[in-house]
Amino acid sequence: MNRPTIEFQYVLPSPVGKLGLVVSEQSVRYLSYVGDQCKVKIPKNGMAYSVYQQLLEYFQQKRKKFDLPLSPLGTDYQKRVWQRLLKISYGESLTYGDMAEHLDSGPRAIGNACRWNPISIIVPCHRVVSKTDIGGYTGKVAGMTVERKILLLKMEGGL
Repeated sequence: MNRPTIEFQYVLPSPVGKLGLVVSEQSVRYLSYVGDQCKVKIPKNGMAYSVYQQLLEYFQQKRKKFDLPLSPLGTDYQKRVWQRLLKISYGESLTYGDMAEHLDSGPRAIGNACRWNPISIIVPCHRVVSKTDIGGYTGKVAGMTVERKILLLKMEGGL
């Protein structure tokens, strides 16, 4: 299964790479890593500006919890997993097994739901780790994506 092609309204700079953003007037729909070739486009007002400001505060370590309305697209199961991710506190992590136990599911199903998380960082799938190592991130088990996960966890004090 491939990720859908998304036309981002905004592209935000961050210490872990550029982030593509899609919002409605009322909520955040999508926040994902994009390639360096994408041109930065910073919002000036509205919901997108609120996202941008809260991300700046997060990366400056002045914000530990986001206060944004979210409306991710996904299955009922994925949405249950994503709701549980929002309960993992800044600086903490859970294993895929711990998550599975909380949701009466299996670790692989949890990993798959994390992989398809459409609102990276704000819905903190980076806080879910393997019981033996860091685990994957956005469907990858090595490379830049896992390095981003490590950077986020270190920044939050979770590593």
